[in-house]
Amino acid sequence: MSATDATMALVGREWTRLLRQPARIVATIGTPLVLLITLGAGFAGSISGLMGVGDNRAYAAFLLPGMMAMASLFASIFGAISLIEDRDSGILLVLMAGPSPSGSVVLAKIIGIGAPAFLQALILLPAAWILGVNPSVDQALLAVLATLLLTVAIVSVSLTLAWRVKSTQEFHAIMNTVLMPMWLLSGSFYPASDAAPVMRWLTAINPLTWPVEALRSSVGGDASPLLGAWAWPLTMVFALGAVLMAMGTIGLGRRRTRS
Repeated sequence: MSATDATMALVGREWTRLLRQPARIVATIGTPLVLLITLGAGFAGSISGLMGVGDNRAYAAFLLPGMMAMASLFASIFGAISLIEDRDSGILLVLMAGPSPSGSVVLAKIIGIGAPAFLQALILLPAAWILGVNPSVDQALLAVLATLLLTVAIVSVSLTLAWRVKSTQEFHAIMNTVLMPMWLLSGSFYPASDAAPVMRWLTAINPLTWPVEALRSSVGGDASPLLGAWAWPLTMVFALGAVLMAMGTIGLGRRRTRS
């Protein structure tokens, strides 16, 4: 079997697994949507002028990029758990012992997990028009690109962590102590440029801030007050995803060597 055939077979397996778990799809989309509605409505009138929207939809429009990041994060986390399950069931060992290169296994996981995560995050993008942001066609295309790069980065982070944990319980612990704080400190809920100095510094060095700010800049059409023009955050997200994909490939290759 060629590397392409192996990759496509593994991608198909990931899609089949996802479609057999509809509750996972509902939870991934439903949680960010509920937060967007409740927080956006709850703070309506308290915060105005964000994202170029001057009425009670301002905060909801500001929250949208963070909620899209949350949808991608949750979908990626749920998908990365499949890697641990494959290892525990012995399927990953069989793949590692086969002739297909390590890169094809990593690529299949990224595509098989990332494509659904990308689509689930992108489902929330039309809310921008409902909330009065009204991005142009060019800005919408940049938002799609930002969502894609965001998903690649988050999937790469999730898989890089999943390569190294020993159980799903340990992965959940890492999720609660690493991934969720990264999302909370990404500026999803607050304008990072106006935060307290310590919070602004923590947000600026948080890698997950880059995709959130890239998405917010592309949807709003304005440069990020924290990171500058949209090209900079997009470049950093691409670099982050590439580095983590390489780490995952190297990590799996070392496991194959030890096996």
